[in-house]
Amino acid sequence: MSKSKILTHDDSSGFEFAKEMLAGEVTAAINFDRIQKNSATGEYIIFEYLLCEEAQTVNPHTSHPNRYWHKNKRKFLSLWEISCDLEATLFLVNYAKKGTTHEEKILVMKVLAADINGIETENWQTSRDQFSKWFREQNAKCL
Repeated sequence: MSKSKILTHDDSSGFEFAKEMLAGEVTAAINFDRIQKNSATGEYIIFEYLLCEEAQTVNPHTSHPNRYWHKNKRKFLSLWEISCDLEATLFLVNYAKKGTTHEEKILVMKVLAADINGIETENWQTSRDQFSKWFREQNAKCL
């Protein structure tokens, strides 16, 4: 097993630095949440986490990027393009914050295709505990 570190804190300083340097100009970049590489197969896996706020009318099991495609398609098309360039698997993960009404609802969406009209996904509804188990298995394959 290769040496790595445990996640201990969020690093939003890079985001804040880029925001400051752009001085209010629009960005040409997108942020994504996680990229990892399977040690055995060499395959990249990209995770993008999509928070469902408690005040929204949808929950993690019912929300999907196609519902708000007109507002955010550039982000998802860029993620899809990057995943194709890297021959990576792209997972979108709907979740709610711990301690909220829908905290146990997680939707994992494996992206199959995307174009200007929308995104096609294979979906898996799960619980927080089940997702944690699967996520740790994916992580272990990349150590």
